[in-house]
This record gives sequence, C-alpha cells and structure tokens, in this order.
Amino acid sequence: MGKRLRLGAVIAVFAAVLAFGPAPATAAPAPAVVEQTRWLTNAPNSGMAPVSMHRDIYLVAATYTWQVYTCQDGYTCIDGGRSIALNSGWYSWDCTLTPQDGYYSENCSLETPGSPRATYGKAITLDSSAHYDIGSKLQAR
Repeated sequence: MGKRLRLGAVIAVFAAVLAFGPAPATAAPAPAVVEQTRWLTNAPNSGMAPVSMHRDIYLVAATYTWQVYTCQDGYTCIDGGRSIALNSGWYSWDCTLTPQDGYYSENCSLETPGSPRATYGKAITLDSSAHYDIGSKLQAR
C-alpha cells in the first residue's frame, strides 16, 4: 500500500507539472520608476518652469542599473544608464528637468539618512516639440 501512495504522489506531481508547467526561473524584480509625461518644446529657455518629481521608496541592498531619461511618448529609450550599489533602506528619489536656453538639464538624486546623496544627470536637446516621458528607472541586477 505504501508504494501505491508514493506512486500516486509522483503521478499527482507529474500531472501538476503538465497542467501548470515547471516553476519559473528566478527573475530580477520589476524596475522602480519615477515618471511624468509632459509636453516639451524643442526650443526651451531658462525662464520656463521646471518639471519636478519625487518618490519615497524602500530599496533592498543590491547593485542597480540607474537610468535617467526623456523620451518621446510612445518610444522606447535606449540608455545604458550607470551602475550604483545601494544599501537596504528608505530613499528619497528626486528628479528635475530644468529648461535652459536651447536644451534641458535633467538631474536625479537618491538620498537615504546616513549616506551621501547620489546624483545622476545629463543635458538633453530635443529634435521636436511633443509629449515626452521624463523620468528615472532603477533595475536590480
């Protein structure tokens, strides 16, 4: 009788694998994002208002790929980003897109109590006036 129970258990597991498939491989968690969509002109000037974003977020200790982007709405941005090692904790994540004369300055920062503030920024020129997704993304490796 013991062999029949074990055989029944093996058959049940096999049937479950056939029905549901094997367990998924471990994947990196979904990226964390802070983002807004705004109409931007391709001829900005320093008198225009900046776009600011803020998010408080808990991050686990890991090495992340950190991206800062301004992409035309509906397009995928290709930006290799930079690598950043972060400790576990709550972070204040702030990004600002500041119009300058003929270009934009996009700057983001991550700050947690007891650690120096990390910053990442770039200058951006736009080919056309349109709706753009402005933001930053963190993806654990």
